[in-house]
Amino acid sequence: MTFNLWLTYLLTDLLLSFTPGPAVLCVSSQAIKYGAKSSYFTSMGICTGNLVYYILSALGLSAMILTYAFIFNYIKLAGAIYLLGMGILMIFASLKKKQAKVVEAPTHQKAFKSFLIGFITQASNPKAIIFFVALLPQFVNPNGNILVQFLILGATNISTEIFILMAYGRIASRSKHLSNSNSRLPKWIDRLAGSILIGLGINLLLMSNDIKK
Repeated sequence: MTFNLWLTYLLTDLLLSFTPGPAVLCVSSQAIKYGAKSSYFTSMGICTGNLVYYILSALGLSAMILTYAFIFNYIKLAGAIYLLGMGILMIFASLKKKQAKVVEAPTHQKAFKSFLIGFITQASNPKAIIFFVALLPQFVNPNGNILVQFLILGATNISTEIFILMAYGRIASRSKHLSNSNSRLPKWIDRLAGSILIGLGINLLLMSNDIKK
């Protein structure tokens, strides 16, 4: 892999990471609901999903997943149901609130849930697997060390994307602090975060036929 090829990949990766999509919306929803710290765990979950796809691509398994699309569609369906359920529960919980409450810092359980939401969002995103199968191989030199090249590309993606996602989470978390001066704002923050999760779930359902055998 030449330096120019790696630089082209880096610029492509930065552009895709900065572009608002499911990952950015997912991180933002967690930041709005629980704060920046929770969104960091969500970012880690998303990047872990990327890591899984890098491993699958290096092993040549991603193409097999595309061949047997029904397996991936089941994964997407499960992910969509989980996101829809979380969003609906969040909105119903906001309707039951009688007064504003300060949101506690993420516990280990909340951290794991934030991580899981990020991982599921990325792992069940058909655009992610298409990127790793269709676009990623274009940056790999078949005459070079394949494993080393995948390690370089993977490290580049994870180090850049997690920084960008955490920055989005930090920015989005600022709206959470406004709840201290408005007793109704926490309810609307919960509803907004829940709506984003529902939107992500619906988006996955609508893309259920994007990958066909």
